Amino acid sequence: MSSVTMNCASGGACREGTQKRRKRLRGFTVLELMMSTIVGVIVTAAAVPVVTSTMRMMRLNSATNSLTAAISATRYQAIMNSQIYTLALTAPANTYVVSNLGAGTASRAVPIPSQNVAINGGNGATYTFTFCPNGMVYGAGGACPGPASPALTLSYQSKQVNITVSGVGNVTTTHN
Repeated sequence: MSSVTMNCASGGACREGTQKRRKRLRGFTVLELMMSTIVGVIVTAAAVPVVTSTMRMMRLNSATNSLTAAISATRYQAIMNSQIYTLALTAPANTYVVSNLGAGTASRAVPIPSQNVAINGGNGATYTFTFCPNGMVYGAGGACPGPASPALTLSYQSKQVNITVSGVGNVTTTHN
């Protein structure tokens, strides 16, 4: 122990140890910083396609959920109020209007989330569902019974969802 204290007292060994500690505490080398930056860039580049695909599906699912909820809610209104209701979906504007045919009232046009989602190819058309007080669902015409309800296809970039409404009001979605 006395030799260690003597070296520290003379200043030789203690200074060398202190200088080594200071050198280790200075930070990262340029090579270490470059390597960590390259690893970060590679991880980010690998994540971009996954995030893009996820965003695409989220936009499509949002529009699908909004539309299927509107169809179900309109059917329930028809049953609850014992009135004939229609839901008119306008494709180029991506909006829908709910009308109570018995009372002669209509809601304001409600936009579907994500305006970039194409309905049945984005053609300029209106698709109408007629909801009867007994829960049955038909197509355009506003009469019960009426023609079969229209089939809908929502698409966004390379993703697609088919929506069908059965005569008894069951809404089914299938992803392609």
